[in-house]
Amino acid sequence: MSKFIKLGACPHCGSKDNRAEYVNGYWCFGCSKYESKNDVASLRSRLNKRLDNVNSHYPIHVVENIPPQAWKWLLKYNITPEEVKKYKIRWSPMDMLVLCMTKDYWQARNFGFGNQKYKSNGNKPCLLYGKGKTVILVEDVLSSIKIARTDDYSSIPLLGSSLSKEIEDKLSTYKAVYVWLDRDKAKNAVRITNRLREIGITSKVIVTELDPKEYNKQEINKWLKS
Repeated sequence: MSKFIKLGACPHCGSKDNRAEYVNGYWCFGCSKYESKNDVASLRSRLNKRLDNVNSHYPIHVVENIPPQAWKWLLKYNITPEEVKKYKIRWSPMDMLVLCMTKDYWQARNFGFGNQKYKSNGNKPCLLYGKGKTVILVEDVLSSIKIARTDDYSSIPLLGSSLSKEIEDKLSTYKAVYVWLDRDKAKNAVRITNRLREIGITSKVIVTELDPKEYNKQEINKWLKS
């Protein structure tokens, strides 16, 4: 994965504008042919990138056409095509499903090589899903989408299991803030709740065996109102 440069002609399938050029190589959307760059400039660019600050942001190129394996994963959590369109979930040709993307950040579910399920880059933003007056903090984007289906609640994904300063600063305007993480992150949830109470925000912990994305609308309402 590297910075997108431009689209051009593909020498393999003959398409005129399907071949994407990146700093490190080429990818064709038509024939799916990938070629790495081995010229001196490219090798130097790759070396410099390793030496850069790991928090520096680099953009990611996306397309709207999502392949079957990614759709299968989305449908596992009952995410609809309408929600995919509404929340601008996109596909990266580097075999990643990009769940959220701003000018300074992106997070994606990895379907390519390696054991890392999620990849991200940039400074985590404060993303609000839904219109309810009570906000639910969750770990991931799909959980926020599921909670946004309810009438009384909205959700902010932590994009992890810790509370960033940017999100904390934007919570004071809400009626109440609940923290809903899975059982493995119960200590994190308690820590976040205690912090919110310290700064005067009504808060409570919701701990379940699974993430909210694993439950349907009725089950989510039951957990939130119990």
